[in-house]
Amino acid sequence: MTYVPLPRALPQERGVDPRGIVEFLSAVSDAGIELHSFMLYRQGAVVAEAFWQPYSARRMHVQHSATKSWTATAVGLLVDDGRLQLDAKVVSFFPELCPPQISANLAAMTVEDLLTMRTGHQRGISGGAWRNLQSSWVEAFLNEPVDELPGQSFIYSSASSFMLSAIVTRVSGQTMHALLQERVLGFLGMDKLEWDLAPDGFNSGGNGLSCTTEDSLKFGVLHLNKGQWQGRQLLSPQWIAAATRNQVEDVWMGEFDGKQYLPRNKDGAGDVQREGYGYQWWMTRHGGYYASGVFGQYCMVLPEQETVLAFTCGLQLGERRLQAAIWEHLFPALGRSAADPQASRLQLDAVIDGLRLPMLQGLSESPEAEALQGRFAIEPNEDGVCEISFDFSPGECAFGLVDHRGTHRLRVGLQQPLESITSLTGNYLHHQYQPQQTPVIAHGCWTPEGELRMNWRFVETAFGDHVRCRLEGGRLLFDRGVNTNAGSMQRPTLTGKRI
Repeated sequence: MTYVPLPRALPQERGVDPRGIVEFLSAVSDAGIELHSFMLYRQGAVVAEAFWQPYSARRMHVQHSATKSWTATAVGLLVDDGRLQLDAKVVSFFPELCPPQISANLAAMTVEDLLTMRTGHQRGISGGAWRNLQSSWVEAFLNEPVDELPGQSFIYSSASSFMLSAIVTRVSGQTMHALLQERVLGFLGMDKLEWDLAPDGFNSGGNGLSCTTEDSLKFGVLHLNKGQWQGRQLLSPQWIAAATRNQVEDVWMGEFDGKQYLPRNKDGAGDVQREGYGYQWWMTRHGGYYASGVFGQYCMVLPEQETVLAFTCGLQLGERRLQAAIWEHLFPALGRSAADPQASRLQLDAVIDGLRLPMLQGLSESPEAEALQGRFAIEPNEDGVCEISFDFSPGECAFGLVDHRGTHRLRVGLQQPLESITSLTGNYLHHQYQPQQTPVIAHGCWTPEGELRMNWRFVETAFGDHVRCRLEGGRLLFDRGVNTNAGSMQRPTLTGKRI
C-alpha cells in the first residue's frame, strides 16, 4: 500500500474551538484514562491528532471488535453487486459443515440476522473463546444451539461477524481482506494493514484487524462521505444508510465472563442498554454511529457535525469516562468559535507535545544485579514456563524466558526504554492474542530494596505488562500482570532456583 495522508488544517479553520480539545485531553489525563492515540477530522481535514508516547502515528494498533464494521463493508459490496441477499439462509453457504439434524431455528437464520446480532443464540461468543480453536470455526458455529427464532433478540457475538466473513469468501472466492483491498482500501491511501485468519482460511471477521489510527479515521471518513472517495463511489450510499441506521431498537449487553456474552438478565441486574445497533455499527447520541472495540478502539462518525473521531486505548472493561469526556468537552467545541484561537492553539500544541504514558521511576543500577544475573529453573506452573534468565550490561538487561512455545527474548532499557521484536507468550493476559512476533518497548528500574521492575509495552496492541522480579532466600519470585484484559489481569507467581 502507498500511504497518502488526509488533509490537515488548524482547528479554527474548520470551526473547532481548540479550547475544547485541550479540555478533553486534560479531562482524560486527570481521570487516569489510558489513551494511545486520538484523531479528530472535521469538514474535510484532520484538525487535531495526539499520540501518547511510546505509541506513534505510523504504528498499527489492533482494533479488536471495531473490526466488525469493516466486515459489514465487505458484505455491502456483495449486496451492491447483487451477489448476496440479506435474506439468504446461513446454512445454504456451508451444506457440508451443517450438523446431521438442522433445527428449524438454525435453518431460518439469515445474513441479516448475523449483521444485526439477532441469531437466536443464548450466548455470544467472544473472539478470545475461539482464538486458539484449530478446528473449523464455521462448523463450531453451526453446531451452537439456536434456542430462539432468529431476528428477535440481540446477543452480541464475534462468531456472528466471523460467519459474515466466511460467507463473503464463499460468495466472492476471495478473503474479505483481499476483496476490501481490491474494491475499497486500495483507493484510500492506507498504511500497512493486517487481518488475522481463522483455520479455514477465512478472515476472523469479528476482530483481528490491525491498522493505524489514521486508517481507522479514513474508514470513518468514507462512511461520512456516503461511500465516495475523491470522486469515486466505492460503496453505495444506500448500503451506508442501511448499515448505519438503527436496525435494533432494544439493545442490551449482558454480562461478559471473558469468553462469552450472556443473555440479558430477567431482572436487568448488571446489564447495559445501548442506543441501538445497525449492521455491525453501534448507534450513538446526536445521530452518530461508531465502530467499537474492547479496551477502547473507536471510530465514531457524527454526520450532522461533519466529524469523525478515532481512538486507540488500553481501557478497563466497562470504562465509560472516555465517552463522557467526548460529549462534555469535544462535542460542544464542534462548530464553536474560539475566543482567542491563537492562544488556544498554542496551548493545544503544548499539551499534545507533552503526551506520554507514565514511565517507571527508580534506579538504573543496583548491587542486586549480580545476584539476579544468570538462569533460573522455574518450578512447574500452568503457564508452561521452565526457565527465566537475566543478562545485565551497562544500561540494559537482556531478558529471556523458555516455555512450551520455545525460547523468547526481549531487551529492557534500564535508563531509557528499548524496542525489540519478541515472540514472548502473552495470551493469558492479552485476551488470547498470541502473535508469532511483535514489537515491544521495555523499560526497567530497580527499587531501593533491590527489586527489578519492568514495563513491557506491546505497542501494536492495547496491552502493557508490568513485571516484578526479586530474590528471597536465594529463590527467584517472578510476577507478571497487565494493564487490561477480558480475563485475569495477574498471573500466578513463578518461583525458581539458579541453574
